[in-house]
Amino acid sequence: MLPLSYLRMAQSDMHIDERRFTHQQSLHGLMDPPSSMAGGWRGLLREESEHQWLAIAVFFLFILVGAFALEGTQHFVGDTLKPLDAQHNGGLVLDIEYHQANSSYTALVYSPGAGYHFFTEHVDDGTTSVIYTPDTNDLGRDVNFVKTMPDGEIVFSVSDNQLIGLQSNLMVSYEYSTNNGEFGILDVAEQTTEGATQRLLLTQEGQNKSFRGVSSLIPTPAMSMTAGIQWHSVEAHSAGMWLAIGSHSTTAGGDGSSPAAPKARAALGWIAWDGTERTPVLSQLDVVTYPGQFHSISSTPTGLVVGGTETSLHIGLDEVIFDLETPSSVSVADNEGTVWFIGEQGTDTITTWDGEILEIHLLSRDVPLDTTAVGVNGDNVHIHGTNSDGMPIVWSIDVKANGSIESGRGFLSLLFIIGGGALLGIMGKHAFEQRKALN
Repeated sequence: MLPLSYLRMAQSDMHIDERRFTHQQSLHGLMDPPSSMAGGWRGLLREESEHQWLAIAVFFLFILVGAFALEGTQHFVGDTLKPLDAQHNGGLVLDIEYHQANSSYTALVYSPGAGYHFFTEHVDDGTTSVIYTPDTNDLGRDVNFVKTMPDGEIVFSVSDNQLIGLQSNLMVSYEYSTNNGEFGILDVAEQTTEGATQRLLLTQEGQNKSFRGVSSLIPTPAMSMTAGIQWHSVEAHSAGMWLAIGSHSTTAGGDGSSPAAPKARAALGWIAWDGTERTPVLSQLDVVTYPGQFHSISSTPTGLVVGGTETSLHIGLDEVIFDLETPSSVSVADNEGTVWFIGEQGTDTITTWDGEILEIHLLSRDVPLDTTAVGVNGDNVHIHGTNSDGMPIVWSIDVKANGSIESGRGFLSLLFIIGGGALLGIMGKHAFEQRKALN
């Protein structure tokens, strides 16, 4: 038989072990195993499944509605038919140049029965400066071209060996010497090299066309003619180098065309002239093999863009030619250097080139006119021409409207981002609060 003291000690030890066991059990319960955590999330999903799936369904419905809304606003915005409230109202604008300093413009306008009117409208004060009018000095029909130089001067020509410039309210006449012969002026290009202004003239030499440089108001002899080439326009490319566009007519049937109507091919001419008394030289001639003609040259920060009826070209500052494969009836560069290609009447798209990206825009309406002239005024490109009824109209493009917050697509894009972010935020906050409540 064991002593009483031993029994008491054993009972005491058993009591201590019991407490230890109970203490260990309570510590173990504070740490959830992975299965318990998964069970908590399953419980959350079971408890809130109706609300969560409803929120997910609403979110995906929002995405679908937003996608359809954005698809409905994919058309180009910012183009509009302008009201005919300018001085040229009712007349057909044949040529127009908008002034760089303000909203004024100089235009050559024709009206049946009224003849040719050449004038400057000063939009700021509503006045008009008449240059030529049938009533006083009927020389409007003799205006060969109207063009803005890099310094903002607007130049034109109406007689041989003469170029007239408009600066603000001043008219300046440049009379060129006839020592090297008489010639008409069809176009002019200008560049400044080492502080000296150089001008290259596209000239009419009898039945042919050529180029002459101007040094100290003395024209150089005409560049040697190239058989079959008729030049149309010229622009400065780089120091001492100029680019001309024209057409090349082969001998009758020489290219497989009908001998009665030989085809004309578009041509590019590289002209070297250093601004001295030396005669310009055609350093390279490129005649394209595909049909169509070049109609315009636009200067951009990355080089020159040549617009054509079948395709257009980007000619970099390094003289590398890139085919844009973009047809147009007219092209023009806006004040930011983006070139706009406008198609024929009835075309449902317009194309832009910013020097890197060629982008095609779907119009909300077809091109509404046959183009006769185009000009840039601030953030607007104004296209002049006639509608399907033969009436003069002006179609205007706001170059900054498309994709801006004011446009339907820009506004819906912003609304879609804000709405989607708000829904995701609400769903995340709700899930976090429910998880916190379960713990």
